[in-house]
Amino acid sequence: MRRTLQDEFNIIEYVLGSGLETRGVDAFCLAWIKYERQQRKICTFLVFQPSAIGPDQASSVRQALANNKGIAHTGFRGGIQRLTGLRFKDEFGDRYGPLNAALDHAWKARDKIFHGQQTGQGYSREQLLAKVDIIREWCGLLAAPGAAKFGYDGFSATNSMFKAKNAELTAAVDKALGKLGWEAFINQL
Repeated sequence: MRRTLQDEFNIIEYVLGSGLETRGVDAFCLAWIKYERQQRKICTFLVFQPSAIGPDQASSVRQALANNKGIAHTGFRGGIQRLTGLRFKDEFGDRYGPLNAALDHAWKARDKIFHGQQTGQGYSREQLLAKVDIIREWCGLLAAPGAAKFGYDGFSATNSMFKAKNAELTAAVDKALGKLGWEAFINQL
């Protein structure tokens, strides 16, 4: 079964429809996890495309990612842009600025909420749900050019470490990595 953005966010709709008192925080946390996962999966897919990586090296790539304890969503986003030349600002148009700023605010809330702390912002359920909408929009805006330009949207496959068999993409990633190599690139994310 090919997964879609809608499939990925169905659980959030289920939580929102639950009527539970915590549905705002729960939906926000799930949406953030979906967002970070998409960024990681696309970046990992791209790291797996160079000619220097063979299909049998998936465990090595996973281990390099696991060893880099400091990777945040912005590292994966930057990695996607560096490996493909894709500029989110160009792809998202006028929506980029507001979405990017909203994600920065959501990141701060995420850090506090995920660590069981107060955000100090007193977010209402409606404010958290607005953040869910922003996250979903970003994911959708990234999925479209991801699928169109390099063949992966971050949702459609359960495993992001597969070869796209796209010579143009392989050449672009090879050029972007240059002499650095994929392991050093992961360490810099």
